[in-house]
Amino acid sequence: MLTEKIRKVDVNIKGLRSADGTVYLSPGLQGRIFCSIGDTLIHKLDFAMAANPSDDFNNIGGNSLWPAPEGGAYAFNYPHGEWTVQDGINKVCPELTMLSGTDAVMVKNIALINAKGINVELEYRREVRANDISALARSCLVKGVSYTTTDTFAARNDYPVKDVLLNAWTLEQFPGAEGIVAFGKFDCDDVSKVINDDFYGDPLSRISFSGNLFIFRLGGQDRLQIGIRRECRPELIGAYDPAREILIIRKTKPCAGKYINIADNEQKNGPFSTEDLFSIFNGASLNFFELETIGPMIEKDGRFDHSTVVSDTFIFKGPKENLAELLEKEYNINSKEIIK
Repeated sequence: MLTEKIRKVDVNIKGLRSADGTVYLSPGLQGRIFCSIGDTLIHKLDFAMAANPSDDFNNIGGNSLWPAPEGGAYAFNYPHGEWTVQDGINKVCPELTMLSGTDAVMVKNIALINAKGINVELEYRREVRANDISALARSCLVKGVSYTTTDTFAARNDYPVKDVLLNAWTLEQFPGAEGIVAFGKFDCDDVSKVINDDFYGDPLSRISFSGNLFIFRLGGQDRLQIGIRRECRPELIGAYDPAREILIIRKTKPCAGKYINIADNEQKNGPFSTEDLFSIFNGASLNFFELETIGPMIEKDGRFDHSTVVSDTFIFKGPKENLAELLEKEYNINSKEIIK
């Protein structure tokens, strides 16, 4: 059984039931979240690495909460010049402070150093709710699992925004990239306003547009990442994995506050050169991909106060014809552009 297998790497794993699946909460794996449909694990989970973590970054998988920006003057991944995932994210495990049949909360206090050398003391908080999508799944003759996270970094000390910018950022990681199609739905006429390609490589060569939809063909040899700009009014991002017969949808809504460019680079035009609401990472030869959501930073009296991102994840499994029907009926998306 899958639950017993996961318990071998986290004895404190907890599961929330959702439709045909389970939403697993893992305090012992730094607060990550994993999903299954039946006994099939949907997210990436590197069991060997989870059982024997190294002193370096342990890219175990699942849905993890990170601080943005990754690069630039305010970066949290370059505290000493070299790319680093700090212990507060990579090693410190949260406490499960609340658990019911449908809801849970995981909390930990951490400290992160940014590129300016500021030691930022934070409360990391993940509120998780399992959603009942049984009626939707049955209507299209597929199986499903869904959950909502309210993820927050809150300041535990006084930090002027001239020293600290911080946006909550969820990275949801799934196995395999070759042949998988990622996509996003937006509401603007100018496609030049949709994609932030200020990362690395040439993602635009793998992207096409059809109406209010962009298609990002994953795989290949090069790691690629894009941001989806808030100004294009994006509704959702997603991915279709034909080999596993899986469709994934992620949503978050724009909220009041400051959005930033999350890119892992020097950000010569500054952190406010674009406002990313979503991001997609193509791991290529790493054999995983990520669907990501970003929340705004809230400041009070010129100080960083907190950042919260509320994200909805919907995962469906079934024949491609049924998944195509679901895309059409529930999300008003032309499935022919995604499911061939």
